Amino acid sequence: MDSDFLKQKNKQTNAPIYLYTIYDYDGASNNLTFAEWSEDILFDSITYQKFPISHDEIGDNSQGQTPFLKVRISNISRLIQYYLETYDWRGKKVKVTLVWLDNLDNPDCKFDFTFFIDSYVVNEKVAEFNLLPKVDALGITLPRRTYSRNYCQWRFKSVECGYAGAETECNKTKQRCKVLDNYTRYGGFPAIPTKRLYV
Repeated sequence: MDSDFLKQKNKQTNAPIYLYTIYDYDGASNNLTFAEWSEDILFDSITYQKFPISHDEIGDNSQGQTPFLKVRISNISRLIQYYLETYDWRGKKVKVTLVWLDNLDNPDCKFDFTFFIDSYVVNEKVAEFNLLPKVDALGITLPRRTYSRNYCQWRFKSVECGYAGAETECNKTKQRCKVLDNYTRYGGFPAIPTKRLYV
């Protein structure tokens, strides 16, 4: 560990802050940055937005199972649920960075943990993520699909979608499928209880 990091860690009055980066959350190389703090945090020229987010201690055991991390993000505003229903976050890289309040001006005084999203479940209050330190060596995403009530999984005008009309855009909702008279090919799961998303 960096000597400055250890010095800050051992200070009685200093406060640890956890910063979270979710990489390429939208498939367009944009990142989400959150701070588990009461105000926005500027660290290493990056602003981390204050947000209700937390994580458990890194799980591990003596049986040699893969270490994991459970992260919880508030879903009260439904923002996280919107992202998850629009983009598939399985396999996305997540970096958890531990920094110290008294040493935010030193970009080397940090400790990084890198994980990948393995699975998640969302309700009306919270999104809970299970993170693993590496992705499947075979590069296979399982399960193959997410199960969403309100959003179609198919690419517009793909074989699965089956739409062959003149329209050029689709927002992947049930309502849009009905407008396009293509609801029989809707790629969502309307029978799933409301306010939940499963993968």
